[in-house]
Amino acid sequence: MTIGILGKKLGMTQLFQEDGTVVPVTVVQAGPCKVMQVKAKETSELPESDRGAKNNRGKSNGSSDRQRRDDGYYSIQIGFDPKGEKASRKAESGHASRSESSPMWYVREFRYDALPPYKQGDEIKVDVLKDVSHIDVTGISKGLGHTGTIVRHNFARQSTTHGNSKSHRRQGGIGRQYGTAKGVPKGKKMPGRKGADRITVQNLEVVKIDEERNLLYVKGAIPGKPAGYVTVRKAVKQ
Repeated sequence: MTIGILGKKLGMTQLFQEDGTVVPVTVVQAGPCKVMQVKAKETSELPESDRGAKNNRGKSNGSSDRQRRDDGYYSIQIGFDPKGEKASRKAESGHASRSESSPMWYVREFRYDALPPYKQGDEIKVDVLKDVSHIDVTGISKGLGHTGTIVRHNFARQSTTHGNSKSHRRQGGIGRQYGTAKGVPKGKKMPGRKGADRITVQNLEVVKIDEERNLLYVKGAIPGKPAGYVTVRKAVKQ
């Protein structure tokens, strides 16, 4: 069964253990999260209040009630960090109203093997991880913009001897004998955008959990910059 929560990276600090050793940790604001939707293979498995849906026929024709379609799999959709009504679309506000919550900035799904033990409107806090020793953290890495091959792929610089005219940091030959009319070879390492990728760091140790403030202290670094959103799951390889 999936165990996870959404959060926000606050920054890094250090904690002192009882034996005096120093542990570098990343502080994550993990929750509280709102369960915005529960999905099931068959609609009949859901509570009676969650089985309905509407057909929207436009402003002039209004809407009509109908039976909600089967989702085909089990999961919960949770949201983190409420946002104001002015920043929300009507569809977001309508979807959030079904769980009696406000629209969220960060919404993700967690898959389950069976019907999840939650219902719409439930709140998930950091104590869901109190028995978990290692986690996997997914986030968006820092964007570094357009970089050359030395920074992006750790290429070596060319020689600075006589005859090398202003080509010291260029990538050199790219494997085309008569030009690039047929394009750059597939998989060739070239200059380009670095960072801003979806990164998952696995098997990070949970050092401390502050249930009162919903803080999670994780040993080591996690992807992204401070105030970046992250997804925390129980480690799959532990």
